[in-house]
Amino acid sequence: MEGRRVVVSALQFACTDDVSTNVNTAERLVRAAHGKGANIILIQELFEGYYFCQAQREGFFQRAKPYKGHPTILRMQKLAKELGVVIPVSFFEEANNAHYNSIAIIDADGADLGLYRKSHIPDGPGLWTTN
Repeated sequence: MEGRRVVVSALQFACTDDVSTNVNTAERLVRAAHGKGANIILIQELFEGYYFCQAQREGFFQRAKPYKGHPTILRMQKLAKELGVVIPVSFFEEANNAHYNSIAIIDADGADLGLYRKSHIPDGPGLWTTN
């Protein structure tokens, strides 16, 4: 049996506070990675804005959006289908009065394969312990 070649690319870039700029940068880098043969493309965690998880500030919670109909996920679904690549999409989610550092897995046909939620965002009192 002949195997399928899997090429994974991990993206990292300096985010701004502007979601549109960051998503445009992510798309440009996904396209570049695809052009170099990648078929699974990992964009950095919470790439829509600055990584804010080290501090617990009320204002950060305004960045959270629901999973269903999330504009960045929808855009990455179209991109994944167009390029035939898998794209896990990390985003800050609000659901049922809770907040999650979530990731939606987008398959190469653009299908949303499911959601994984971390429940400890941002770091809060008592999360880190020392001896």
